[in-house]
Amino acid sequence: MLVDFHMHSTASDGVMRPLDLRDANKAAGIKMMSVTDHDTIEGFLAMLKKPDLDITVIPGCEFSSTYKDKDVHILGYAFDYTNKELVDYLTFFRESRENRIFKMIDLLAKDGYDVSVEEFKAMFPDANSLGRPLLAQLLIKKGYLKTVDEGFETLLRRGSPYYVPKFKADPVDVINLIHDSNGLAVMAHPKILKNGEYVKELLELPFDGIEAYHIIQTAEDSARYRKMAIQRKLLVTGGSDFHGIPDKLPLAIGDYLIQSEKVADFLHVLQAH
Repeated sequence: MLVDFHMHSTASDGVMRPLDLRDANKAAGIKMMSVTDHDTIEGFLAMLKKPDLDITVIPGCEFSSTYKDKDVHILGYAFDYTNKELVDYLTFFRESRENRIFKMIDLLAKDGYDVSVEEFKAMFPDANSLGRPLLAQLLIKKGYLKTVDEGFETLLRRGSPYYVPKFKADPVDVINLIHDSNGLAVMAHPKILKNGEYVKELLELPFDGIEAYHIIQTAEDSARYRKMAIQRKLLVTGGSDFHGIPDKLPLAIGDYLIQSEKVADFLHVLQAH
């Protein structure tokens, strides 16, 4: 059985609407999935309103956090999406993200860049969680950038005159929030952190699992993270991290496939939830 527990819709920084995303997964032969939009569950809720019995959708969200001044993403799964504390937190984070991006747009506009909040909103009418990747796409459309990565290295990088710091959530608080909502907390794409000792230090926190399988992680990487998980009695998960952005892998759903056998223990825990 094919599974994919990491992807994004138009509710955050993906390009496919939630129902289209689910249909594309089904067409690719994926039987179980989770849409893990950044700091929002609107993509999942859209799927919940119009269920499809041919594919199982697990509640999911990719939560932002900061540890020792580095971004750490935490995947939450199978949580109670009606939990008031969780809903209130996501509402707060959505407003924080929105205020931050609008300030960055205003700074760019004041310096002569032809961008506006109104144009940004019109370009991303479905987005519930705003971030720099979306702003980069607007700047690409206006001809100021060629790729999202270029934006993160230039105009939108930390230290840029247009950069506005974001709210820094403590990873322990995020993990506790997920646990208090009866969910599972998983460290996302550890290779992105680029520091093995840093990853090991993070795994001292009360995570339930680690994303050993991810599009940027080689077979050797996956084996290493799988070993870390086994040593710490953590669950092993995996996902494509599909966005649909032209310069970001995977380019299409189905380009990165995960067999359920690789994440068997995770599936057993999900079934028990």
